Amino acid sequence: MKKKRDWKGLFLMVWDILFVLILCFVVLLTTMLVTRSSGSTEFTGYTVQPALLIGVIAALVIYLGFMVTASLKSLRSLIERYFRRHGEDGSKEEE
Repeated sequence: MKKKRDWKGLFLMVWDILFVLILCFVVLLTTMLVTRSSGSTEFTGYTVQPALLIGVIAALVIYLGFMVTASLKSLRSLIERYFRRHGEDGSKEEE
């Protein structure tokens, strides 16, 4: 049976999405304004240095790997505690 979302949960989900989008917009706008006012008369665009890009990608992969392993470890212990507690309750009811 599917649980229906209430309006409050839906509102909070939309608010979270809009908050992240607005935050991204503010960061990009601030970066563009700071770059334009840095003293150069003409803005020619952004340059991507391959070494820095590889470093950022590597850092993201390491961070996500750590977060996934830590989250899975916590989830396993949570599930183990849940079933251990309910398993003991079920055996008591059978006796």
